[in-house]
Amino acid sequence: MPNLKYQLSYFIKHKCAVWEFTLKCNSKCIHCGSSAGKSRLDELNTEEALTLVKGLRSCGYDGIALMGGEPFLRDDWYDVAQEIKQNKMKLTIVSNGLEIKNQIRKLKELQIDCVSLSLDGGIPKTHDYIRGIRGAYDKVLESIKILQKENIPVSVITTVNKINFKELNLIRDLLINKKIAWQIQIALPIGRFSKNLVISRKQFYGVAMFIALNLKKYSVRELPLIGAHCFGYFSMILPELGLDPWIGCQAGKSVLGIQSNGNIKGCLTLSDDFIEGNIRTTNISDIINSRFDLKYNQYLHKNNSQDYCYNCEMFKKCKGGCLGTRMALNSFDKPYCLKAIEKNLFKNESLPFRWKIDSKISKYKYLYQKILLK
Repeated sequence: MPNLKYQLSYFIKHKCAVWEFTLKCNSKCIHCGSSAGKSRLDELNTEEALTLVKGLRSCGYDGIALMGGEPFLRDDWYDVAQEIKQNKMKLTIVSNGLEIKNQIRKLKELQIDCVSLSLDGGIPKTHDYIRGIRGAYDKVLESIKILQKENIPVSVITTVNKINFKELNLIRDLLINKKIAWQIQIALPIGRFSKNLVISRKQFYGVAMFIALNLKKYSVRELPLIGAHCFGYFSMILPELGLDPWIGCQAGKSVLGIQSNGNIKGCLTLSDDFIEGNIRTTNISDIINSRFDLKYNQYLHKNNSQDYCYNCEMFKKCKGGCLGTRMALNSFDKPYCLKAIEKNLFKNESLPFRWKIDSKISKYKYLYQKILLK
């Protein structure tokens, strides 16, 4: 049986590096924040990558997620993955699922901790359109079946936009009782994703309500579901959508972002203005030990009277939510924040703001229908 608790929590609760292993990709996703397709001209070579793994371990990192682009398109992916496991670190590979069939033997040999696949539509037409590849939907479902047949832990990531947000029910029905962890996140207007396709704040709240309803309806064994760090914060109605109470963005704290050319950020979602150094010119331990989250914290605590979060009573606890999301959406005055949205969305309605979801589930369903499906 796959370790569902690990699939849901490991890269949230531990000190982990998220590594853009290559920009080379065989998909053409409309929401790709990295505009992936061709490799960077200056991507780390195998020796540099292996050295980086050792350096991360010596700095106390106990998990690495390899993503892209498409990690399996690098000829040396197995060598680097093997180094990660030999250093007793947890390993997740984030993939589009197009190349899994040819990698099963190596994945089994690695005893990989999780393969995370993208599923962005409840029907072939939607998923294939978003991924830019005809037949991608069938291939990712086939990959899920193959991985599960071989007892390789698998999880699914759904990136929500205006095209697919009404298909969450369909995706859910594909995953129920399959022992597949499911993370829902929103598409941000970075890379090649159009701002016109970003979900509205009302739709954002509807998706959050979808997550809350299904967390209540299904057990972890039936549907291990989580909202990504962009889904918060401090709602007056909804329960926590993550595993733990929000304590602030972990960019540069428990999370490290690595670009394929060796640039280091607190989080890959942050712009290149937040690059703290490059491992080719500075040892990874020196970057980390010099408080590589400095730029993030300087930005976070900048006094800005126009910043909604800075003037919120929850700021000291929340710390502004996910900074990458706020910057990408330029939503400093009107953040994608459950608490802020509730204050605006329900200002003219007499709603009891401390409903308990177990006793008032019918009212949640009413609001869900009203907001998400309107």
